[in-house]
Amino acid sequence: MAPRGLCTLLCVAFLIGTLSGTSAQDVNHGKPREPPVGSLSKFNPNTMHYEPVNSDSRYTYYRIKINLNETFSDTFRPDPNEPHLMSAVISGDAFDNSTGIKVGTFDTSSISTVARDNKDMQYLATLAVELGPNGDDTIFIKAAFDRANFIAEPIDFDLAVVGGTGRYKGATGEAIHSGTRMTVPDNVYVAEVAVPRFKRF
Repeated sequence: MAPRGLCTLLCVAFLIGTLSGTSAQDVNHGKPREPPVGSLSKFNPNTMHYEPVNSDSRYTYYRIKINLNETFSDTFRPDPNEPHLMSAVISGDAFDNSTGIKVGTFDTSSISTVARDNKDMQYLATLAVELGPNGDDTIFIKAAFDRANFIAEPIDFDLAVVGGTGRYKGATGEAIHSGTRMTVPDNVYVAEVAVPRFKRF
């Protein structure tokens, strides 16, 4: 009986340890990880989709590097000579940074507080980058300047990925921007996106 009892005890201990380990893994993997350092999603011109850089049981990961080129803008500016609120809408084309291929379009709306004559400002914006063959794979980004000069390179530019549609449904993550202005050809956006692996309809 002793050996059998010992075997039963060891099996129970092993089972408890296995369940505890699985639970710990679930806790650790419940949140998305960052894509592998240095990896970029490649644009496939045949499918008009970006390829993931990695995936796990819960998320598919993308790191998308694009340029946004403004083709239209309109601004409501009450009095450019005084501190004021300014609202703007901007739209244009999105290009893959590596190949120069047009991959989609973008639209953004913003409201800014221009504080002084030198154009120092506080800025909040919502940006939608529409990708995919029909423009149905959209990444939504919220952007904020804590303080920035509208003419020179942005200062403290924070961008969060807050959602998406199609291939990017439920997307979360963040983005970075480099360049002199937000929507001219020399600007670059890199978005790190984690997409939950939903069961589709």
